[in-house]
Amino acid sequence: MKIRNLEINKGKPAVCVPVTEKTAEDIISHIKEIAGEADIIEWRMDFFEDILSKKKLNEMFPLIREAAGNTPILFTLRTDHEGGNFPMESGKYVEILTDCAASGSTDLLDVEYNAIPDVTTLIKVLKTRDIKVIASHHDFKQTPQIEDMYNCLIKMKDSGADIVKLAVMPERPSDVIDLTEATNEFHESFPETPLVTMSMGGLGSVSRISGVTFGSCITFGSDREASAPGQLDFRELKEIIRILDEAGKN
Repeated sequence: MKIRNLEINKGKPAVCVPVTEKTAEDIISHIKEIAGEADIIEWRMDFFEDILSKKKLNEMFPLIREAAGNTPILFTLRTDHEGGNFPMESGKYVEILTDCAASGSTDLLDVEYNAIPDVTTLIKVLKTRDIKVIASHHDFKQTPQIEDMYNCLIKMKDSGADIVKLAVMPERPSDVIDLTEATNEFHESFPETPLVTMSMGGLGSVSRISGVTFGSCITFGSDREASAPGQLDFRELKEIIRILDEAGKN
């Protein structure tokens, strides 16, 4: 799969850097700073101080695109149901995602698989805007059984999403192993479906560098501050992945 000049699901994982500033000025400044250095830039819209202002949000979309240049952009509206800041009870989740897709400013759009009952229809509508949709699920409480994680990935794939993403919280080292096993099993069964998985927290950090081995094609690294527990500095992450990729070729 090619997103602008970036090819994913082939070779080493792409490193995505979240931008979590609150003000428009700080958001644009940060994006300009890392454009061209990050493989993908994720704008975490739920951190934006004016997220509930339709006017101000729509004004931001083209500014984000311009600031990123040719670096692929992922727009994410993470809800408070899955570890984010956006109040799901506001009732504006679908409206914001639809406006985002219609703006023509993004390349990738995150959709929480369990956010609304008819997520398949939402994904279908969003994809008419010529963007790639990531169906995601985050479990901050536990690491489910391998079969349950595998089945979750299957359901997200069957929803019509272009990319599937699963993040879970480990309690013990074996949980991290379970996540990598589910990742590997899915990747071997559906190699054409780009897959993003991670085991969160410090215990799961190894999962953020092992995609080249088990099939996860995007990993998330922090710059100024982490957007999720266990993220590594993105520049160090890129170097670790480069080293592992070179070692795998020998």
